Amino acid sequence: MNTKSLLDDPGQAWSRFVPGAKTPWTLAAVAHLHRRAGFAAPWNVLQRDLKDGPEKSIERLLNGEENCGDGQTADEFDALLDSMTAAVGTDATPQRLQGLWLYRMTLTARPLRERMTLFWHNHFATSLTKVENPVLMQRQNDLLREHALGDFRAMLAGVGKDPAMLVWLDSTANRKAKPNENYAREVMELFTLGRGKYTEKDIQEAARAFTGAFVVRDQYNILPAQHDDGVKTILGKTGRFKGEDIPALLTSQPACAEFLCGKLFRHFVSDVDTPGASLIAPLAKAFRESGYDIKTPLKMILSSNLFYSDSVRRRRVKSPIELTVGSIRALEIVRPTVAPETLAEMCGRMGQTLYAPPSVAGWDGGSMWINTTNMLHRTNFALAIMGKENGQLGGRCDAKALASKHGVEPRKFYTELLIQDAFEPRLLGNVSNPSELATLVMTTPEYQLA
Repeated sequence: MNTKSLLDDPGQAWSRFVPGAKTPWTLAAVAHLHRRAGFAAPWNVLQRDLKDGPEKSIERLLNGEENCGDGQTADEFDALLDSMTAAVGTDATPQRLQGLWLYRMTLTARPLRERMTLFWHNHFATSLTKVENPVLMQRQNDLLREHALGDFRAMLAGVGKDPAMLVWLDSTANRKAKPNENYAREVMELFTLGRGKYTEKDIQEAARAFTGAFVVRDQYNILPAQHDDGVKTILGKTGRFKGEDIPALLTSQPACAEFLCGKLFRHFVSDVDTPGASLIAPLAKAFRESGYDIKTPLKMILSSNLFYSDSVRRRRVKSPIELTVGSIRALEIVRPTVAPETLAEMCGRMGQTLYAPPSVAGWDGGSMWINTTNMLHRTNFALAIMGKENGQLGGRCDAKALASKHGVEPRKFYTELLIQDAFEPRLLGNVSNPSELATLVMTTPEYQLA
């Protein structure tokens, strides 16, 4: 069934994908899963998952692998990175903060968790350029990671008390005499319901509920004397609501799950096709009935007929983070890996600076990632990591040795590892040098797509 008919048939679209003669579980399907849900995967993981089938492969992404690419266990690696990020001080540079996260992304045994942390960073967009406090930004990152694949309601409650978010939205002092409407507005428009699903009166009343909230010495505090304890009516419900009551009111609205599942569709399925309300409805229903367990709609998407439809593949432009982290993971650039802070700088040149989304709406993504300047930097990245001249990024991947390690002829290896069925190996011409082959594949238009 083609994508168009699947988009018009929710029941078939979200039915579990079952490999068969007409819809086989191929290397291209495995690589598609890892590009969308885990940045990308090295050869041995692709081959293992090709053998094991979709169900086991998806479960490993949802729950994480046992070991990282460098041999550490998942828990050992997380403990190491947690200790490093806990040491972040107010004097940490933006590059240090960005580099720590990129290092985690490139080596983690839990790539879907990191991908979802990035998704929520873009959803609850907050920028260091205004917050000007690396410690607060790191705390927010930790909060998003903690709930990235968990309870959205808990994450939303945490974000409402997050000092970085409140600084970002000029909501560090919310007095009952003059309620601050900034967070009340953004939590409805951008974080839960979407435009048109609330009224200005709802915002004003929610702002009253949030009164008494202050950020004092970088900590969230409630000053009871500044809280408006009067009766409020928000989204059709009446009571003496406090700020802590708002997440439940928002998530009780059908529009909340629909809005969030629409964003998950655009991120994991297609940001070109516009899903109708009937297509999103089954995802939203399952999300609500699960108590807003984020894994529930994610598993539905990653297990679906629609997700594995041929026409859905390469329907998204890779973000700079997806492109760079995915390349490093696929090429097994582990010990030593690239210099994370240099990688952060490279991603910034391509248009994506971690901890600095351009606005409260996050990065636009899609075709915005592709312009003449960004394509030049994408090409320069491929040249840098496959070459030896850039000491911070290059000299770490022996293209000939990597193909030999897996016992595959280089032309076949780099085509199947990086691009699969996007084009025939013969289109690479007469190039025979493994490093040049890999570089050529990485600079094709097809490689820019997820």
